[in-house]
Amino acid sequence: MQFKQEQMEFVNQLLYPILILKKDRDEERPSSPLEEQLEVIVEEMRHMSVPLEPYKDNILYFYKDDALRMFFVNVKNVLRYHSFDEYAEALHSMDEGQIKQRLMTNIVKQDEEEVEVEEKVQELLGNQFAFLDFLKNLPIVDTVRWNYFTIMSEPKKFVEDFISLHQKLKPIFEKVYAEYLPILEKSYTEFEATIHEHPTILAEAFTGTKEIEEIDWTSDEISVIPTLLLSDFYFQDSELLILGAKSLEVIQHVIQTRLDKQQERINVFKNLGDKTRYQIFCEIAKGTKSVKGIAEQLGITSATVSYHINELVLSNLVVHGWNKKDCTHAIHTELITEVMNGLMEDSFMTNTLENEK
Repeated sequence: MQFKQEQMEFVNQLLYPILILKKDRDEERPSSPLEEQLEVIVEEMRHMSVPLEPYKDNILYFYKDDALRMFFVNVKNVLRYHSFDEYAEALHSMDEGQIKQRLMTNIVKQDEEEVEVEEKVQELLGNQFAFLDFLKNLPIVDTVRWNYFTIMSEPKKFVEDFISLHQKLKPIFEKVYAEYLPILEKSYTEFEATIHEHPTILAEAFTGTKEIEEIDWTSDEISVIPTLLLSDFYFQDSELLILGAKSLEVIQHVIQTRLDKQQERINVFKNLGDKTRYQIFCEIAKGTKSVKGIAEQLGITSATVSYHINELVLSNLVVHGWNKKDCTHAIHTELITEVMNGLMEDSFMTNTLENEK
């Protein structure tokens, strides 16, 4: 694994505006449990995006739509450059045909039903009316549809406007980057040490992601670039890893949460391992509501029933409430369902069943 330090500033300059998209997304939807646990990281990201607010509309124009963003920010393609000035020079040198070709390819790829991408691109480049018909059928909003059409009419202006935006953002970026540079360098050092000490950590955090599980993260063929995105984890083509400055913290949190849930499942099965307690649990599930009724049904004392019910309540397997006559109990069905689903995941039973089908 190698640290692409010489390209870290350039890649971060390209990715920095994305923070304002993440800020909007976080304001539009409730926080996930992970984000609530790591609120400090989320708040830090919001803090870094504040200076971008005056340029928000222009940033959204270039970065919100996948086809337009990937024209400029396909990380693997830009790794041949070492500064934004060098990259801008390459963009300046593109003629209209090259710009339209690359952009049209990104647009056509949004049609999931389109198999012959290259042929379709050539067809649309040569026929404006066919391009308009194609745009009408894409599942995109009208604003984006119009943006595509106008950009294809003035492709050089599209590129020049992007360069101009980054020239305006450069002083803002440099200030933020200087503040976070020690964190970025430290994050790589910690990540590299963790990978060598615990090479399966990514596979454990992202179980089921085949590309990640099959990678040798200690290999020198893997390149890593820490970014200001803080907690993002972006992987591309078995060679490149874009790592948020605090991704390791998030990854470790994901693993710890999974271990905690696994321990919770173990505790549930331990609790139900006692035959009498299991029988009492089943009686409650059948609807027997009183301690006395359960005792009579099983031929044991009320004191024994009360003891086991208390243990079931403490382990959250049973919820209870009181009325004037009886103590009523009910099974915590959500927990039981969660435990059983977790068991399926732990034992890979889901994959086994799917394979048998």
